[in-house]
Amino acid sequence: MKALRCSGLIAITLLLAILLAACGDTTTQGTPANPASQGKSNGNTTNTQNDGGMMYATPTANMNNSNTNKNNGTMMGGITITPTMGGNMAAFIHTGKAAINGKQVNVLVTKKGFAVYYYKADSMFTATCTGQCAQNWPPVLAPQGMMTISSSLPLPKQLSVHQTANGAQVFYDGHALYTYAADAQPGIATGRAQDMQWYLVGFLL
Repeated sequence: MKALRCSGLIAITLLLAILLAACGDTTTQGTPANPASQGKSNGNTTNTQNDGGMMYATPTANMNNSNTNKNNGTMMGGITITPTMGGNMAAFIHTGKAAINGKQVNVLVTKKGFAVYYYKADSMFTATCTGQCAQNWPPVLAPQGMMTISSSLPLPKQLSVHQTANGAQVFYDGHALYTYAADAQPGIATGRAQDMQWYLVGFLL
């Protein structure tokens, strides 16, 4: 009888050991083989053209600014742009520096010093802001017959001219360029984050 009890206890112990081992294996299933590689894909914004993130040609989109009016997305008082001195002052597109969220960002401006914007809803080499929209956001148009656009300083990406419904519109790195009719004076950008669709055209050197 004692032998039967001992063999029963041994069988139960072995069964428990097998169950514990099986449960231990299932807890490890589903964990990534390389957790370090998972960290690389999280938290880093990719340089895509359509996600509205930190694009190489337009790095101002992801920089949150505490001065944003929550009701309409416009900037209270605007962003001051300091023009970059030097270079080809006769160029069609000029550059400047804007302080956004405490960071100095290189941005594009017109020859007269007005801020240049891109429209997040546009896809590459298209301009969807036309008609009434273009009244509020005048497109940057090349002078008649001008197919090559110059910049006051060398830029990391290309300026180009493409025919749109607005006319011979200037593009930078595939983004159609616009100004903002409500920008009353050069060097003050009031349209950034308007409707969460409009952003200054920045560039990284």
